[in-house]
Amino acid sequence: MNGPQWQGRWDPLCELQREVGRLFDSLDPFQPLRNVRQYPPVNLYDAGEGYILSAQLPGVAAEEVELTITGETLTMRGERKRPEGVKDDSYRRQERPVGRWSRTITLPDRVDSTQVSATFTNGILTVNLPKAESARPRHIAVNSGS
Repeated sequence: MNGPQWQGRWDPLCELQREVGRLFDSLDPFQPLRNVRQYPPVNLYDAGEGYILSAQLPGVAAEEVELTITGETLTMRGERKRPEGVKDDSYRRQERPVGRWSRTITLPDRVDSTQVSATFTNGILTVNLPKAESARPRHIAVNSGS
């Protein structure tokens, strides 16, 4: 009597490796935090005399964004509203977050908070953060000893 035949071979080492991997994944206390994406996504780069931060905020109006700066910390707050006329139970997939949000970014150096400016164009927030005088590199002349 011919019964169903096993097409693959059982590999105990491969099975052990898979189970050990699952065990280590279950013991990782930071696993849930790795899958969370912060909103809004930002880029921060050094532009010489200051830093420039850009944040993607599609669907948010400029008047719904609040910026505060304290020392070396920039905080952005806002709200992305749900489109009008769309009911919660009608969604089949929803990947864009809605509701109030807040994001705090630690800046690499002190900035001159009196000179900070921000623009909002086509869903992109751009914040110009001039470096404070004490944070800027200073050229030091070297004199000869004679």
